[in-house]
Amino acid sequence: MRVAATDGLTTFLRGNDVWRPGEPLRLFALPGETIAFQVVVTAGDDDLSGIEVAVRPPRHGDGELRTTAFVLAELSMVRRSGGAYPGASLGWTEGAAPPGPPPGGTLPDPLIPREWLNADTPARPGVVPNDLPMTVPAGHHRVVWFDLFVPPASAAGRYEGSVAVTGQPALSVEVEVGATPLPYRDVRNMLFFEPSTIERVVGPEAVDPTLQRLHRHHVAPIVPLRSLEEVERFMPMLDGSLFTEGRGYEGPGMGVASDVVVIGAYGSLREPTSAKLDEVDRMLARLEAAGLYPEDGGPDVFLYAVDEECDSPMGPEWRAALDASERPRLRRLRVGHTCSEPPATQPVDVVMVFAGAYDPALAAAAEGKGKTVWIYNGELPHTGSYLTDAWPLSLRTNGWIQAHYGIERWFYWEGAYWTDSNAGGLGPYDPWLRAETFHNQHGDYANGDGVLLYPGQQRVSAGRYQLGVTDVAPSFRLKQWRRGLQDGAYLRLARRIDAGAANAISSRLVEGTFMAQEQPVFPTTATPFREARRALFELIERQRDSD
Repeated sequence: MRVAATDGLTTFLRGNDVWRPGEPLRLFALPGETIAFQVVVTAGDDDLSGIEVAVRPPRHGDGELRTTAFVLAELSMVRRSGGAYPGASLGWTEGAAPPGPPPGGTLPDPLIPREWLNADTPARPGVVPNDLPMTVPAGHHRVVWFDLFVPPASAAGRYEGSVAVTGQPALSVEVEVGATPLPYRDVRNMLFFEPSTIERVVGPEAVDPTLQRLHRHHVAPIVPLRSLEEVERFMPMLDGSLFTEGRGYEGPGMGVASDVVVIGAYGSLREPTSAKLDEVDRMLARLEAAGLYPEDGGPDVFLYAVDEECDSPMGPEWRAALDASERPRLRRLRVGHTCSEPPATQPVDVVMVFAGAYDPALAAAAEGKGKTVWIYNGELPHTGSYLTDAWPLSLRTNGWIQAHYGIERWFYWEGAYWTDSNAGGLGPYDPWLRAETFHNQHGDYANGDGVLLYPGQQRVSAGRYQLGVTDVAPSFRLKQWRRGLQDGAYLRLARRIDAGAANAISSRLVEGTFMAQEQPVFPTTATPFREARRALFELIERQRDSD
């Protein structure tokens, strides 16, 4: 649940399916998984001040879960996402708009790492005061989010810790850890971001932490790779060496290499020429030498010929130029583009279809002809939406949908779109000041579109909100996407044990989602997802116990 500062004392806050007054907070996880909970501090008729929220990390024997704390911040929302068609937006079709805060309210989304905050951290209108110890105005909430990472080598058993809030008795935290490791990034995805934006706004030193932040959330970042020089620059990301202890990384997927390599993202290579073919061949040779472009298997390596231009000649021209080459490396390179026409008829190898147009039957027909079909972005009611003013659990749904329908990869278009530079855009802006992030020439405007990360500092203008940290902060929505990706990994793991039982569990949540008309068929509250994940957990653990 996403709790805004002025939400009032909801029934959910009095007790829920993981905690009730007088009882421990009870969670469960598999080794390699990151779980999370929120602590909501509510002030009654008087202000609260000097409030600290601290966790004693859950332990079992010599094992300890790694704990990271974040403070939830809020953004000013002038209006709900919308566009040229009444009731519709880039995140939902007409009639599928979810309930949300009224215009002029706020949207909780940025999660500021608690270690970034100190007595000198500035407050800003539209952002919840980010002070430590915390002050909670009368009648308001403050929220602290905790990630608990279960190291892959963790022993099975009950891990016990506690959470303490100033002036309140400590609350016990119990985490049941299973015996079966959760595969890392078993549900494949990719997220684009432009490193030059990170460099310009936050600083060059922030690019690696950004890549590590996404990797920690089971998200595969892609960046523009247009030359051998750029492949060399990002080789630590591609070969996994950036995600090692020696590079300061801690978390899931230690040392795991990229499972997707995109050459010329968004059609940035334009038309094929002999010089470009030579450069692409050099890039592929370097990938081949690193074990990232084998003749069989390995990551998805493809050339992204053009974006959202179904009638563009770029895709077929690149395919023809590669096929005509005498170099085997070039001939086996796949070509892809984003287009929502029936994928079997498209003249490329990798077709990325908008979520609102994705049809499992059409995808299967195309795959039967040797094509790869992925899904792109998100749109209610057919899938979850990435927009900030969609249902808070919207992105959790996508991991279930992806695993249930066997979609190979989910692509979201941007993670740090702090420029609004699209045709019709309003130009660079302060992502800490407003929730509205995207505009286009068709009259669409959207809250949170393209922004899953927030800058730790902004060097581009003295008037922008500054936390003074050369890093990026995650979002509530990024955490929800991670939860869905991990849920999908549960489903894939359980299918290997008992496909029928696993499919029955996921069918109750998401079967028929692509056929939804106005409202989604999937749940919009947390309890059904948690119950389904628990059923998968028990299925997995029963199999382990019987071995």
